[in-house]
Amino acid sequence: MVRLKGNKPRKPTMAARPVEGPTNRRRHILLATAVLASAALSFGFLQAERTATASSQFRVAALEVRGLRLLTGDEVLQQSGVVVGDGLFDIDLDAVAERLNHLVWVRAARVERKPPDRLIVHLEERRRVAWIEYHQRQHGIDVDGVLLPPNRLLSEGIADLDLPVLRVPVPGDSLVVGQVVADSSVQRLLAWWSQAREVAPELVGDISEFETYDNDALVLRLVADNLEVRLPFGRVRERLATLREVLGRVYSECPNPVYVDLRFAGQAVVGRQPAATMMAPKRETGRNKKIGSSADSEGARHG
Repeated sequence: MVRLKGNKPRKPTMAARPVEGPTNRRRHILLATAVLASAALSFGFLQAERTATASSQFRVAALEVRGLRLLTGDEVLQQSGVVVGDGLFDIDLDAVAERLNHLVWVRAARVERKPPDRLIVHLEERRRVAWIEYHQRQHGIDVDGVLLPPNRLLSEGIADLDLPVLRVPVPGDSLVVGQVVADSSVQRLLAWWSQAREVAPELVGDISEFETYDNDALVLRLVADNLEVRLPFGRVRERLATLREVLGRVYSECPNPVYVDLRFAGQAVVGRQPAATMMAPKRETGRNKKIGSSADSEGARHG
């Protein structure tokens, strides 16, 4: 490389720093002012909320209970743990609902605020759907299989108590009031009973007892004459319609029946003493008469 005479290498110079003008200074001042204003506004809202919640205007004066039928308002208030005068916004709504769920007769509870001075409690109560014998007393049982107290509530009427008995062998001390009866046969019977009540309400009122018969069937006993009815689980609507039809014929054509067995496809076996009569439902055969008769040892056992 050839260096020109008299020319020395020059040191690099630092970049010139721009001079801050009036516009930039105004921008910084406005930004700082906005931040301060936002902070002050947030603090003001916080203080206003604290003042409002501490104000006597937002104190609990009452509980408004919806869905209440069996329990009383005083029972709900006592169990809730809420005291008149508590700060409305200081109450833990989930904790109140949890306490209410500990009541035997409460299936579900939800609580919400209704300013300025009350809480709204939404209750779903448990109802007896059948009776189950435990410790030589008839206890109620609900649709979930929860064991309910044996004593009648003052708010329960005849319709709440006129229920069938669910027969099932239960270990002596394994059940606890307020907890689910952990027995698969009980759960299966309750599932069947719930469907039966929905699809044939006019028939279920005639049932006094029901229990499992074998792995795939159950037995009903009727109120009027203790007639035993055997039918398979499943297809509840169809089989109860068949039972309704068959019963009309049984009482007119088969004096003193002991049982009706609907476990066999296309026919109903009517047990008498000492024989059994086989009948076919009208909708399957088109006939309204006895099909035949045969000796039935099981009929003799039930005679």
